[in-house]
Amino acid sequence: MNEQEKETNEALDQEQTGETTPEPQDELAQARAEAAEWRDKYVRKLAEFDNFRKRSRAELEGVRESVTEGVLLNLLTVYDDMNRMLEAPATDETNSRRGMELIQQKFKTFLENRGISKLECRGKEFNPDEHDAIMMQPRAGFPAGVVLEEVTPGYRLGERVIRHAQVIVSADSEENGVETGETQA
Repeated sequence: MNEQEKETNEALDQEQTGETTPEPQDELAQARAEAAEWRDKYVRKLAEFDNFRKRSRAELEGVRESVTEGVLLNLLTVYDDMNRMLEAPATDETNSRRGMELIQQKFKTFLENRGISKLECRGKEFNPDEHDAIMMQPRAGFPAGVVLEEVTPGYRLGERVIRHAQVIVSADSEENGVETGETQA
C-alpha cells in the first residue's frame, strides 16, 4: 500500500464513523470564543474586586467614625464637668480643688478603660524605648543610668508606648573623677 491509498482509506473510515478533521476556520472561531469568554471572566473579576475595595474602604471609614464618636462622647463628660466647676460660684478654694480632683479621677478612669497606662519611671534603669533623657545629673547614692526625676509622664496603650517619658537620669558622680579634672598616673 502506498501513501495515497492510506490517506484514501483513512478518509473513508472517517466518513463511515462520522469523524472529520476540523477546519482551520472552526478552530479559529473556537479559540476566539474561548478568548472572549476568558476576557469576560477577567472583566467581571476585576469589577468584583473593585467593588470589594470600595466596600472595605466604606466599612473602615464607618468603624473609624464610630471609634472617634465613642472617644469624643466620653471626653465630653469631662468637658461638661470642667464647665460646671468653672460656672459655679467660687465660694471657697477647697471646693474648687475637690471639683478638679473629681474631674481628674474621671479622666483617669476614662484613659484606663481604653487601655492607657502611665509609665512608672522613677528609680528604674533608663530605657530608651520608654524614656527621653532631657538631662543627666550626678547624684550621690545613685549609679549612672537610673531615672532620678520624671519631668513629663509617659504613657502606654496596651503594650505600645505612645508617649515617652521625659526624665532626668543619673550620671557618674564627681567623686569618680569624671568632672574634677583629675588624671590618673
